[in-house]
Amino acid sequence: MIPRLAFATFVAVWVFWQIPVSATHEVLLPELHSVTAFTAEPNASAVAARVFYQRKSTGQYSAHLLSETGELVRTMQLPGSVLTKADDTKISLDGKEGYITGAENGAFYIWYPQIGSQVYMFNEQGQFLWEKDESHYLHVLPKGRFIMAAAGDHSRLTFMNPDFKVQANFQGVLFTRYVLDDNPDLTAQACLGSLDGEVIVAHFDRRLFMRTKLGYALKSLMCDFNTGELAAIVEKTVTVNKQPVQQDFLLRAKFALNTPSTAQGAEAANSESMRRVEPEIKILASSELAVRTVTASPLAMTPTTTCFVQTNAEGYLQLFFTRGAKAEPEARLLDIKETIQAAPELSPDVWKSATITLADGSACLITHRSGHLIIADHRGILLHRLNIPAERIVRTNTGFFLQLPQGIALLK
Repeated sequence: MIPRLAFATFVAVWVFWQIPVSATHEVLLPELHSVTAFTAEPNASAVAARVFYQRKSTGQYSAHLLSETGELVRTMQLPGSVLTKADDTKISLDGKEGYITGAENGAFYIWYPQIGSQVYMFNEQGQFLWEKDESHYLHVLPKGRFIMAAAGDHSRLTFMNPDFKVQANFQGVLFTRYVLDDNPDLTAQACLGSLDGEVIVAHFDRRLFMRTKLGYALKSLMCDFNTGELAAIVEKTVTVNKQPVQQDFLLRAKFALNTPSTAQGAEAANSESMRRVEPEIKILASSELAVRTVTASPLAMTPTTTCFVQTNAEGYLQLFFTRGAKAEPEARLLDIKETIQAAPELSPDVWKSATITLADGSACLITHRSGHLIIADHRGILLHRLNIPAERIVRTNTGFFLQLPQGIALLK
């Protein structure tokens, strides 16, 4: 009862604090539409649309399914301490460390151990289906049509269907960035960044991919599969006082995955292996950054703006943004006095970014698990909050779900 009361009090304070500053003379910002606690009463008649996970103990998770409007539909405990196979033999997972992934609508779940070579599949009700030999780190793409399997050293990324049949296989120096969406109608479905500056863009349904080198080292990457654009922070060598110096650049580019001819297109469609095509990429802007990028947030893009947050030499956060797709990036110091520790910033699970729709356009949404929530566009910072510890952001039909420690907020 006490945790519920505390969460309800937090939500009430947040809602009333949000309203007076949601609208300005220049821009109408998204508002908090609803907040659903993980302990809320489920509505079993609602249609599950998104699933969120809470780690409960070693290797054990709660899976919370929400409707598109933010109602809690049901909660399941996965994987359980003991699994029963079809022949009634038992599998003990008690105290065993592991990870969970699944389709974003909760159609199925996969649990795999931190150490071991077995993975376990569960249906939408959380019932154990089968086990399979697989020793990679797994990530189910949003619609559940493909599964990414990463080697332990991230030098290889394999994409499989839910039956674990391999559809594509890519090798790189060290894959550090990836953007994934298994919608077959998009211009691409995977954007993979390797530490050595190489970017792979792939479409699994069309069985096409391209590889291109953007710089000597890739530090951040974002791809928009709807518009066929990407933004990246790369390291290049420039000459300063006749000496070679490594410097970071913010790039913005258009890409395409086009089949050269009709005949070759039919050949690719009937092929069971991925077909490499020549890179079709046009650099729209290349801007030298004033600071070296070490602890940057993931990039966010709108049609006219590219944004990211960077810690400067004094340990304070700076927002970098452009006033046009081809403009030079500007920096603005965020109005905070405290710093964020460097160690958690280096984790890819701490910073999150996306493009959010506004009444008069779109803007960059950047969040940090410590509580930072930033909305910015070509005008600079539109909103900066320090008390919204979003662990995950998930797009809905009309806005975004923000996963907080105690529940899910719907921002639209």
